[in-house]
Amino acid sequence: MWVEIGSGKDLQLDAFIARQPILDRQQSLFGYELLFRSGSDNFFQSVDGDRATASLIDDTVHLHSVEKLTNGHRCFINFTRNSLLDGLYALLPPALTVVEVLESVEMDENLLEACRRVRQQGYLLALDDYILEERFEPLLSLIDVLKVDYPALSKEQHKKIVSSARHYGFRLLAEKVETPVQFEDAMSLGYDYFQGYFFCKPQLQRAKRIPKSQTQCLRLLQKVNEPNFDIESIEELLRSDLTLSYKLLRYLNSPLFQRSKPLSSIRQAIVTLGQQPLRQWVCLVAVAELSNEKPSELINTCLTRARFCEIVGGRVLGRTLSPDCFVTGMFSLLDAILDQPMQELTSQLNLADTVRFALHGQDSPLLSLLTLAKAIDNAEWSTITDLSATFRLDVEDVLKMHREAIEWVATSLR
Repeated sequence: MWVEIGSGKDLQLDAFIARQPILDRQQSLFGYELLFRSGSDNFFQSVDGDRATASLIDDTVHLHSVEKLTNGHRCFINFTRNSLLDGLYALLPPALTVVEVLESVEMDENLLEACRRVRQQGYLLALDDYILEERFEPLLSLIDVLKVDYPALSKEQHKKIVSSARHYGFRLLAEKVETPVQFEDAMSLGYDYFQGYFFCKPQLQRAKRIPKSQTQCLRLLQKVNEPNFDIESIEELLRSDLTLSYKLLRYLNSPLFQRSKPLSSIRQAIVTLGQQPLRQWVCLVAVAELSNEKPSELINTCLTRARFCEIVGGRVLGRTLSPDCFVTGMFSLLDAILDQPMQELTSQLNLADTVRFALHGQDSPLLSLLTLAKAIDNAEWSTITDLSATFRLDVEDVLKMHREAIEWVATSLR
C-alpha cells in the first residue's frame, strides 16, 4: 500500500490493523480502538507516529471502510500532534470517529486550537493514557472521553480523576481491564467505558448450575459432535426446543437458499442441510443461546474466531479439519460464557481429540491456530508474526483473513 506523508515522498508501508472492543457499563459495545503496526519488521518503533496515523487512516478509508471494521460502531484512533494540526481526521466520518490525542503530544495554544476544531467539526475527542499531569489541565475542558491506564494507578489517584471528570463533564474509559474483578472495581469508582478482555474471562467463583434451557443446548452440541450422526436423536432434541426449531426452519427457508418450495419439517431440514453444515449451524446458534446473558461482544468474538480459524485452517490444514477449526474457535470462550472450567464443559461434549486438546491448551494441530486467533484479538504482533511464519503465510494475508471473518460476522448477526 502506498501513502503520501508530509514530505511529499511516497512511502511503501504495509498497514496492519487490529481492533479492541470498548464496552459501556451495561457491557454493551460502545466502539473499537483501531490499532496500527508496520508489517515490514513488526516493530512499531520503526515507523514514526505521524506515518502510523497517516497509514492507518489511509488503510481504513480506502481498503476497509470504518463501517465494515466496526460494524457501524465508533472507532477510536490515535492522532499525533502533526496529524491533528493537519486535520487528517477529516477523512473519517464524524459520527463514527473518536479522535484520540496521544499523551506524548506537546501542549501549547496551537494544539488546543486544533482540538477545538475537532469538536467544532462534530468529532468526539479523547485524551489517551492520562496520568494526572498538570500540563493536560487546559485540555480537560475540551475532551469528551479520558482514557486511563487502569492498573497503573492507585485507588486514590482514580478518585482524583473521577473528581476531575465530574468537574469538567467528560466520560472516563478504563484501559487494560483484564478481569471481572477489575471491571467491577472500575464500575464502583465511576468509570463509564472499559477496554480489555475482562468479558472473556470466566467468573468461576460465581459458577452456578446450568439452567435447563442451556443444558438442552449442550445436549444438542453433544449429539451433533458424535461420530455416528443419529438423525432421530438430533430431530428429537430440536423438536423439543421451539426456539431452535423455528431458527433452523427460518434459516433454511431464507432467500439465501432460494428454495422453490419451503421446508416444513425438522427431519427434512436436517437431511437437507447435512451433517457438517448442521453441526456448524448448531454450534453457532447454541453458543449464541448460551451467551444470551453475557455481553454481545462475547458471541461476536466467538464467531470471529470460529470463522477465522475455519478460513485459515482450510488453507493450511486442509478441508478435512476445517469444520473442527470452526468448532475450536467457537468453543474457545465457552468457559467464559457458562462460568465453568473448560475441562468440565468439554467432558460433556463428544468433541474430536484435536478440538478438545486445543481448548485445553494441549498439543494439537489446532492449538497454534487458536493461539493465532487470540493473538490477533490482543494485538500481540510478535506472536502473530511468528505463527504466520509457522503456517508459511504472510502476516498481511493472515490479517486479511481476519478482516474477512469480521465482515462475515457482521453479515451473520444482521
